[in-house]
Amino acid sequence: MSASNRTILQSVLAADYDHIVRRLARRFGSADFARETLHETFLRLNGISDHAEVRSPRDYLFRAAINIGKNLRRNEQIRATDGEVEAFFNIPDETPSPARAFEIRADMDALLRALADLPPRTRSVFEAVLFDETPYAQIALNLGVSMRTIERDVQRATDYCVRVLEAQGFRPARSQDSDGSPDVSQ
Repeated sequence: MSASNRTILQSVLAADYDHIVRRLARRFGSADFARETLHETFLRLNGISDHAEVRSPRDYLFRAAINIGKNLRRNEQIRATDGEVEAFFNIPDETPSPARAFEIRADMDALLRALADLPPRTRSVFEAVLFDETPYAQIALNLGVSMRTIERDVQRATDYCVRVLEAQGFRPARSQDSDGSPDVSQ
């Protein structure tokens, strides 16, 4: 497109501005959005290729404005609202503080030392339940023992670990059944 065509398009836009705004407002449902679209169209006229021939400047401007308006609407839908951005920044940080992370690591180390003192089968049963979340029935089947044996091993390991940790000053919160007894079932 030559510079004269660009000048013609800008002249048509200036001369027919109100008419084009009304047409775009009917199309997009908002006069404000139509004006914003036309302003963006005007800014983009300088980037039009010099090789294109414009046969109908009014139709060309209207079609360009519609395409620009569609792109603006699409971009509006992609952007987060102020409320969404505010909600994102107000998400509480649930990562433990460095001091709490150190305490957790120390508690875990103490638990692992206590587990090391258990008999091998009791330790492997307890680790399977605690770390791997293996069902009691599966452990009993794998070891060829009864469910009651698994339950006793878990109870012994739990009681021992609690005693060792409490002796070191750790006070674990023990989950309890409705009758007040420790919950060690699965």
